[in-house]
Amino acid sequence: MKEQQNYSDNFYQRRDFFQKNFTLKISRQRTDVKSEDILKNSCPVCGYLTLDERDSFDICSICFWEDDGIDDFEVNNDSGPNHMTLKEGREIFQEAKKRLLTATLSDDSLIDNLKNKFINLDNSIDQKNLDKSEIIRLQNEIVDLLTKNKVNGLEKLFNK
Repeated sequence: MKEQQNYSDNFYQRRDFFQKNFTLKISRQRTDVKSEDILKNSCPVCGYLTLDERDSFDICSICFWEDDGIDDFEVNNDSGPNHMTLKEGREIFQEAKKRLLTATLSDDSLIDNLKNKFINLDNSIDQKNLDKSEIIRLQNEIVDLLTKNKVNGLEKLFNK
C-alpha cells in the first residue's frame, strides 16, 4: 500500500475492482460466488462488498451506512436514514480509515489488528488479486472484528 504519511483512500479504484470482477445480476444481488453469506454488493460509502442488495436499507458492516439507494449521481443529496449526504459519509469514512492506517503500533490490539487486515485487503485489491475467495476471506475478517467488538463504523474506534 502507499506510504502511510501520503495516505489517500482508493475508493473509486476499490469500487471499480469489485464491479469489474464481482459481477451483479439484474436484481442487484451478487451471483458470482456460491455461498449465500458472501453474495454482496459494493457499499456506496466505503466501497467494500458488504450489502446483500442495493437500495434495500441494508447497513454496511464496515462503515455503517444505511443504503437508501443514493449513489454517485446524488452524492450531495441528503440521505434521510443517515442524516448526512453521501459525500459527507465518504469523508467521515476516509478520515477514519486514514486515522486507522496511519496509527502507530499501540496497546490497542483491535486497532493494530484492523490496520493489518485493511492493509492486506487493500494490497490484494491494489495488486488486482482475482482470488475471490481470498478477497472475501480478508474482508470477512475485518467485518468479524468490527462485529465482535461492537464497532458500528470505523470512526467509532476513535470516539472512545
